[in-house]
Amino acid sequence: MDMKNVVVVVSLLVLLSIPNFSSSSNPSTNYQNTPESSNKQQTNYYYKSYIKSSCNTTTYPSICYKNLNRYALSIQADPLKLCNTSLSLALKAARSAASTVSKILKKGNNNLTAQAKAVVHDCYSNLKDSVGEMQDSIYEMGNLYDDSDKGFHLSNIKTWVSAAITNYNTCSDGFEEMNNVDGDLRDKIRTLVSNLDRMTSNALYFINHLPY
Repeated sequence: MDMKNVVVVVSLLVLLSIPNFSSSSNPSTNYQNTPESSNKQQTNYYYKSYIKSSCNTTTYPSICYKNLNRYALSIQADPLKLCNTSLSLALKAARSAASTVSKILKKGNNNLTAQAKAVVHDCYSNLKDSVGEMQDSIYEMGNLYDDSDKGFHLSNIKTWVSAAITNYNTCSDGFEEMNNVDGDLRDKIRTLVSNLDRMTSNALYFINHLPY
């Protein structure tokens, strides 16, 4: 199995299984070597420290560490695995949010006006588009292991992840402009989208700092 397929398989496994060091501009700084000690506790501490240091450089460090800490042993100190896991978690969250909004639409909430339903539907469309863009990004991550044009593939990934973030902002903006959407429903969807935006923004930060 080539490395591209390995990355895709790893991403799928992450999606199915998901239930202070100084900062630097490059999350991989000083963490390229495997710890010499074979002691499991020390190794686990080392990898969690890498996650902590990497997350401290992001825009939303607490969300980053909360989501990634449990995957420290699988990420190790590999910047590509860090990016891939971050993207996979963001994709899982996007799928969950899209499913939630879809169920809201299928219920045919009578408290929503036709205009309000249109806003919710537009948000759902934004979320679906983002799911596709995140899937494409994860697949393209596999190409970074090849000897081909890494810059080209990295540019594609950045474009798709950025587009997903734009979709989340578009969804949130739609609710801000609508005062006749049920308050509880509006807050529920906006909370979901806000979390997506932050997770995806952190993933994009890691991608932007890959050493390519």
